[in-house]
Amino acid sequence: MLTGQILLQLIVILIVVQIFGYLCRSIGQQWVIGEILAGLALGPSLLGAFWPGLKLQLFPASALPTLQTLGDIGLVLYMFSLGARLDTHLMLRQSRTAIVTSISTILLPLLLGALLGFFLYPGLAGQNANLVSFILLVGTAMAVTAFPVLARLLAEKDMLGTRVGMLALTCAAIDDVIAWCLLATVVALIHARGLTSLLLTIGLTILFIGFMLGILRPLLAYVDRSIQSKQVLVALSIILLLLSAYATNAIGIHPVFGAFLMGIILPRRTVFIEQVRSLDQVNNLLFLPLFFVYSGLRTQIGLISAPALWLICLRESLSLGVLMNTRGLVDLIVLNIGLDLGVLSPTLFAMLVIMAIVTTMMASPLLPLLGYRQKSSQDTGQEIDSIKQEQFREA
Repeated sequence: MLTGQILLQLIVILIVVQIFGYLCRSIGQQWVIGEILAGLALGPSLLGAFWPGLKLQLFPASALPTLQTLGDIGLVLYMFSLGARLDTHLMLRQSRTAIVTSISTILLPLLLGALLGFFLYPGLAGQNANLVSFILLVGTAMAVTAFPVLARLLAEKDMLGTRVGMLALTCAAIDDVIAWCLLATVVALIHARGLTSLLLTIGLTILFIGFMLGILRPLLAYVDRSIQSKQVLVALSIILLLLSAYATNAIGIHPVFGAFLMGIILPRRTVFIEQVRSLDQVNNLLFLPLFFVYSGLRTQIGLISAPALWLICLRESLSLGVLMNTRGLVDLIVLNIGLDLGVLSPTLFAMLVIMAIVTTMMASPLLPLLGYRQKSSQDTGQEIDSIKQEQFREA
């Protein structure tokens, strides 16, 4: 019964995502915006408001956890693919500049978001929130960068292989590491595990990064030279991908961090290029959109009923927009975790989802003003493949 329900949901989601994706692309917006809007259309904000019976029949509450799991798997695979296609040598050469830039760019929105959280706490906090956890979560939601969305945007604007594009991605990666640490702090506060738990999470994260870069990366390079079987190499890399994602999830940070780091250390060889391309073909069409749609299914825009709430929502989106462009994906991760923990109320969750959409949409019209043109989806795919081929030849 559940299998048939999930299959029907996938059919409906894919059709609606394609419609909204093409509509957004036709007006110069990113495809991912269409995926988020598709979720809003299928959720309580639109379908549930006009045809509640159909919405409950298509997306009963009992089936939503399965959709969430499939979406999380799609997110893990995408982050692995993204890490595998990046020019790590260029990222390392820019690491010092990226660290300084990241700290500078994350500090102001973090402080502004924390200040906003202080004033919003009395009326919009979730049932399990305390003042410190609420302030930290709202500040984190304002400060994070949507790493995968940024990568898509850079590819569409022909900036993925440029110096400024790689610097932006490196900065975004550092921002997200800081965001996971802040999110781990929130989780520790909610679960009342104290400072020791937080320090343990940070320490284990550092050890994990050191193991991946210092031990597993050279071992993987040695195995790649020693094993000739393509099937064994592909199976091994997938197993290590899942182990890395599981490890970071067990540590207390999101599994996408482990998946991305596994992609970073993946040997730059032809067999792995083919593996990444095969994953992308299925994942980008089927699983990854589920994450965005799931966030939309949980968003109830109708909860923002008072004019004052809309004023807070839109004013913050516009005033902080330049600092928070492309916050979409990782912001949605933070917001979903905050809603699950009971730190955010459903009303504030809906407001911050709108903020994420608005600030992400602002990037596309702003970049052409700086001279970056929009590329077709075919050109974008060819550009990404060209960059990957060049990186593997250099390695």
